[in-house]
Amino acid sequence: MRNIKFLTLIFAIFIANQSMGQQETSITNYWSHMNLINPAYAGSDNMVSFKSTLRNQWAGISESPVTQMASFSKPFGDKVGLGLSIVNDKVFVENSTYIGIDFSYKLRLSEKALLIFGLKAAGNFYSVNSSSVYTIGANGVNTFDPSLFNIDQFDPNIGLGFLLKRDEWFLSVSVPRMLSTVRAAVESNVVSIATTVGTSKPHLYVSSGYKFDLKNPKWALTPSFLLRNVKDVPVAFDTNLLVSYNDKMDLSFTYGNSKTYAITFGLEFSEKYRIGYSYETSSRSLLSTEWNSSEIFLSYSIPYVNKKKDLEQITDDVIED
Repeated sequence: MRNIKFLTLIFAIFIANQSMGQQETSITNYWSHMNLINPAYAGSDNMVSFKSTLRNQWAGISESPVTQMASFSKPFGDKVGLGLSIVNDKVFVENSTYIGIDFSYKLRLSEKALLIFGLKAAGNFYSVNSSSVYTIGANGVNTFDPSLFNIDQFDPNIGLGFLLKRDEWFLSVSVPRMLSTVRAAVESNVVSIATTVGTSKPHLYVSSGYKFDLKNPKWALTPSFLLRNVKDVPVAFDTNLLVSYNDKMDLSFTYGNSKTYAITFGLEFSEKYRIGYSYETSSRSLLSTEWNSSEIFLSYSIPYVNKKKDLEQITDDVIED
């Protein structure tokens, strides 16, 4: 008979990777980390940005999932953008660290419309340390189960994304991890502890939104959504309504079809820094008592200065004079 700790391991790993049919990391404040799911966002806002988020999921459960993520993006010239993203997920004895490098290229469709292509080269370091997991023998003594072995592997991957922007409207379509990866193995008819995770399948992300300026020009309203689709599982989506004041302070409300509700508050200070906090809960009777989640977000952004373009303009002015 398996002891409680082992059952907790199986439950935690299974839920963390398969809950709501999703196997990739998801966060409440998704609109602040769009380059994590779409490489086309790298440098798309003409800002040099560093962003980080800490997510504590299901705070009422011991050794519940904890996610740390950081991203950097910068434009290079008028058309190219580069970015770097790192995501670490830890749940009980399972640990994964995902590293992605983003490349984006802008194509001007019209004076108001912009199409951006994005490519992502990435890899995931995945491990399961079963050394602390034991089973209860016939004599009631905890013993190590030889069928439980450690997993330590690296899975390379590639991603693709498109971003269409026109005035205050945007449409994002992406598959950040196009290759399926197997995160467990079966050897000599003995199943590893992570077999319930199975194969990590490609996720299709679709997001869109529009920023409406209200009568008071300092206030704006931005409805948006994020749809996640994985083969053989139900479609998951989040709808969000963000109210912002002077682009310095915002409050948003998010609803997910997995019966989750969230509220996010963001504040900009010193013109370069932005901090945010998200709190997520569920209407399900079990999840609403123990599985609340919270996030802390911090970013540093400065406008990108195209020195080459400025130099060319100065040169042209000198020649004209």
